[in-house]
Amino acid sequence: MKSRLEDFPTELFFSIFDYLWAHELFYSFANINSRIDDIIFNSQLHISSDNQNIIYTPHHVQSLILTTSPMSLEHFTNLRSLTLNRCHLDNIIEFPPCLLRLCIKNIDLPITNIKLILETSTLVNVQLDLYHKLIIIPSLLNINKHLSSIQYLTINYISLNDIIELIQYTTKLKYLHISLFGINQQTITNFFTLPTLTRMTCLSMGISFDKLCSQFLSIYFPNIENLTIFTSYVDPNLFINSLEQLLINNLHFVKNLNISAQFNIHRLSTDNNNNIETVATRFRTAFWIKRNCRVTFKCCNNDSHTIRLYLQTNKKLRTRPSRF
Repeated sequence: MKSRLEDFPTELFFSIFDYLWAHELFYSFANINSRIDDIIFNSQLHISSDNQNIIYTPHHVQSLILTTSPMSLEHFTNLRSLTLNRCHLDNIIEFPPCLLRLCIKNIDLPITNIKLILETSTLVNVQLDLYHKLIIIPSLLNINKHLSSIQYLTINYISLNDIIELIQYTTKLKYLHISLFGINQQTITNFFTLPTLTRMTCLSMGISFDKLCSQFLSIYFPNIENLTIFTSYVDPNLFINSLEQLLINNLHFVKNLNISAQFNIHRLSTDNNNNIETVATRFRTAFWIKRNCRVTFKCCNNDSHTIRLYLQTNKKLRTRPSRF
């Protein structure tokens, strides 16, 4: 059955145009005929500030990328997604009333704007890819802990203490992607649970695997089902033989688990039961983990006493005795 482009239903045009940036839309479809021009005029647009030659009305803009200092956003009444890239944020941003997604890249974010993000009840997805480590000052937040609607949160640079301080204000959080850089000196005293969170990706650059499990994951997130962990820090007092108890004690509730972490083989041992091949064989045949996962061991930096574990499992870890 043959058909001409202008015979397509209006709803189909709206669906197609929703996948295109405004400059792509105008370049491809503008001035074909008056009907399509009218559909374009009434479409929700995706705009980047790099395309200054596009003429638009703010209430038609659904997605906006800014690479310059933020303009006034009060007229963007239908804006759903906002990306700020390399902008200078000296003042507090006033977000549009229907904003669902916020992405901030390559910016040093003031704490006042963090407070505003948490107070914007429409926001569901927040991504913070910042220049410097995000530091949370509790006395400057002082907001209702149940106001935020954020369900998906990504932060690329934060300490363990500060992420714990922050997530108590995100009581609806379902997914968390964080890059952790160490633990601050002060003792962690803020204990609570976040039962809504079921998925997490955690990249740890200054925290050992055992501290990550025992002081963070098992305490705050009792209902995690999908967990990915990558650690680059090696605790000299943490040995591979203790891994089984770490997993069973702290992560037995996880259904889908991916781990990349470094451990030590005891340097003082002289028998052959602690070489990498023997440890790998014993680990793979452990009764609690048999048939549940894939495991790979590799030596790290030509050091036969330090090994990197790659583990992937798609079932809950069993708590029965093992042969390890």
